[in-house]
Amino acid sequence: MEKLTTMELADELAEAQDKILNGEAKLDTGRVYQAIDDLGVLNDPISNYFDRTEDEYYETESDHYLALTNLTGKLGDLHDRVLINHVDGFVDKDEINLTYNHENAYVEDNYVPRTDLHVLVYGLKVIGAVEAIAAADLRNVLSKDAVLSLGLAAHALAENL
Repeated sequence: MEKLTTMELADELAEAQDKILNGEAKLDTGRVYQAIDDLGVLNDPISNYFDRTEDEYYETESDHYLALTNLTGKLGDLHDRVLINHVDGFVDKDEINLTYNHENAYVEDNYVPRTDLHVLVYGLKVIGAVEAIAAADLRNVLSKDAVLSLGLAAHALAENL
């Protein structure tokens, strides 16, 4: 993906947030999935993950940020998300640090789409900022679980709105 494309997608999603949540606009999951795949962080295209079990992902690819507690459950049903919430470091010294925290897109088993939209928009903004200055280093520092969380958020939004 060209530099700034991820940031542009994040900005467009942020601008359309209320319309997406109100059902006036649809989330373009194809475009979001392509942006995720273009990062080259996950081993497979994001759309291949939703039907995998938590155990399969945990054993083969997870970097253990996600709370995977129902190992027979499908990833597409996972409530936990990893939010990419901060970037710092020194690009000229090849030191880029990302920080993460957990978000739960469900409150008492009720889906809260605004949480997933926040995970998606904010994560894409942070990724876009790093891509603009150090795209080559991004793949080395970005959590697989955080990238998966972007896809899980988009998938849940598409399924529930």
